[in-house]
Amino acid sequence: MCKKKFVCQLTTRYAETDQMGVIHHGTYATYFELARIEWLRSLGLSYANLETQGILLPVLSLSTEFKHPLFFEDQIQVEICLDSDPTSIIDFSYQIFNQDKVLCTIAKTRLAFVNAETRKIMRCPEVFLNALGD
Repeated sequence: MCKKKFVCQLTTRYAETDQMGVIHHGTYATYFELARIEWLRSLGLSYANLETQGILLPVLSLSTEFKHPLFFEDQIQVEICLDSDPTSIIDFSYQIFNQDKVLCTIAKTRLAFVNAETRKIMRCPEVFLNALGD
């Protein structure tokens, strides 16, 4: 179930292609990170500001299923969805579509809220919950 959805528009770059001429599988983690940063920005939050407040969000897991290749200069939509209310963990799902609206990739990430000083998992901060409530 999608709690908060956001769509991020990107253009694939030549440097992201592999020897076969398709976007390298390692690049997708960057696309998901860019989508998360823009999703936060759409809520009025800044990843950089969260870090200066001592809140880190490391990725605990990432699973990706490739359905159709992406190529250099594809205009893509990365749809990010908050799967459930965050606790100390926050789960996202993603879908990537190319310019022809073909579903190319589905993925999931799990991140944890971590206190920067103690490096221990913490509860979802109020500033985050407040932004979700708006």
